Amino acid sequence: MRAPWLVVALAVALLAGGCGRDADRAEVRTVTDRFYAALDGGDGETACAQLSTDTRTELESQEQKACPEAVTSVEVEGGSLTRVQVYVTNAKADLESGEAAFLSKTPEGWRLSAVGCTPQEGKPADIPYDCKLEA
Repeated sequence: MRAPWLVVALAVALLAGGCGRDADRAEVRTVTDRFYAALDGGDGETACAQLSTDTRTELESQEQKACPEAVTSVEVEGGSLTRVQVYVTNAKADLESGEAAFLSKTPEGWRLSAVGCTPQEGKPADIPYDCKLEA
């Protein structure tokens, strides 16, 4: 008699777990779309808000400018999202341009840790992606 309840409890747990992953995918999609839309519109403030703290710091260090000014000089192709993959606290968003963006889950939510990434030739373990902006 316990078996049906166990099955129901397991099914509820699995559904709840799937919902969390769907919520993460949705947030990854939103953050990525917001970043590329902001870049297209020249809105450096909004674009910077989508970046992880480490990525913003690296960009400001490289460009010797505040993030809102520096981020608009990042040359990425962008485009519509074609696929989102979530792996616990990291995610990858593939764009129709062939570029990818990588995200990390931070206390503020999902934030971009690398953008404008293109796959490199050779073994993926050796040189998986070359990114135009990364922490």
